[in-house]
Amino acid sequence: MNLKRISRFNDLMLSLKDIYSPKNDDSKGRLISLGSSVMGAFFNVFITGIFYTGFLSMYGISITGVGIVTFIPYIASCFSVFSSSVLERFKKRKWICLAARLYFYAMYILATTLMPQFVHDPDQRLIWFIIILFLAYSVAAVFNPGVTAWFYRFYPEDTQRRTRYIVYNQIFSSIISSAVLLISSLITDSVSGSPLQNQIILFFRYFAFVLVLIDIFMLSRAKEYPYPKAQKINLAQVFTLPFHYRKFLYCMLLMFVWNYNSNLNNGIWNYHLLNHLGFKYTLLNAMSIAYTVILLLTQNVWKRLLYRYSWVKTFGLSVLIFIPTEFIMFVIQPGQAWLWVLASIIQNAMSVGMNFSYSNILYMNLPEENSTAHIAFNTIGCNLFAFLGMMTGTFVSSLGGDTPRVFMGLNFWAVQYTTLMRAFVMLALSIVLIKYWKSFTRNEDIRMIDLQKEELRIRKLRAEATGQKRRFSFRNA
Repeated sequence: MNLKRISRFNDLMLSLKDIYSPKNDDSKGRLISLGSSVMGAFFNVFITGIFYTGFLSMYGISITGVGIVTFIPYIASCFSVFSSSVLERFKKRKWICLAARLYFYAMYILATTLMPQFVHDPDQRLIWFIIILFLAYSVAAVFNPGVTAWFYRFYPEDTQRRTRYIVYNQIFSSIISSAVLLISSLITDSVSGSPLQNQIILFFRYFAFVLVLIDIFMLSRAKEYPYPKAQKINLAQVFTLPFHYRKFLYCMLLMFVWNYNSNLNNGIWNYHLLNHLGFKYTLLNAMSIAYTVILLLTQNVWKRLLYRYSWVKTFGLSVLIFIPTEFIMFVIQPGQAWLWVLASIIQNAMSVGMNFSYSNILYMNLPEENSTAHIAFNTIGCNLFAFLGMMTGTFVSSLGGDTPRVFMGLNFWAVQYTTLMRAFVMLALSIVLIKYWKSFTRNEDIRMIDLQKEELRIRKLRAEATGQKRRFSFRNA
């Protein structure tokens, strides 16, 4: 048994060395990408999610205001249409992209944190939040595709190595964010109800900006390869070029629909859990930590599913199993934290598969020529549909606001109906992905999956012919 464990550990070390190593530019770039992912997971704990909702709530922003502030970035994303024309003017884009990244976080963290100290009216604060976030995200929309194109050159071409790369990035990021969530949640809840809680949230935001500076320094160490010479395109072609690549376009439609559905209760759901159901920071973040544990326990299962069924079909299967939990979320009442925990565990298990699969959807059929324009199309489309989803969810939640309606002795807030909407969209999407997965999948991946099926069929026939009784599973397939 010990020899098996040692062998597995050695295999893991060799695999990590194969993907991440400072010895050559490509693996060094992947190592830097991993470091940036880990650092991003660290500081995003303090400036997004439940802490961001708590930050807005402590300055008197209502559930409708939280929804409005949350969908401002998606309006600003329209500036991505200028990304290709701006970035193509620079042969070397690294430093201007990093400068834009620094500007974004200075506005997103520092400006929004300092502004409420000078503006005291909640309505005026909401207006200033909108202005600051719009200025931050409008610049980020132009230059973020440049960072994506820069680091896309480090993605492994081989399917199995790419899968390991994506899985390792998510594992290390999840471990770090979980550890930070646990410690920060315990600290925050320990001073719940006192003015010190707000001071801790503010301290976390300033600390996050220090981590951003470290992240930018790490990114600056990655090599920037020359970009493929792109034909000059006008703004209209950003929206027309993707239509010449059928499978890439299908993947974009998948991402657009998913972004719409995922954002139906983005932001406002955390508000609901905190303010309507009365759940504590530690409980909410404990489920985020549980995601990491589940990820570590199930990663090998999901990797085998990805090899056997493709990125797209695996995504569809995990979405299908996710659906019943949305109905559970719909009926959860104050004091039923146990039911929420049960549903969250199931969601976390399926989210591992969804996150693994979704991470490669953009890159799976991304054309190398004019990649910046295609990434800009993706950014605009994803943000537009996310905005529409948030607008829909905010409208639904505003119908009842913070006042519940009583039905059969149960309290129902308007925001809960977004879970039913999400379930029905997921059902339609999962059916399409499972049935028509080949329409989204690279031809190389389809041939590999068909070859695996044929090899498995031959092995079964040989076993039957020799009278051997073997158990066939994902592991020996």
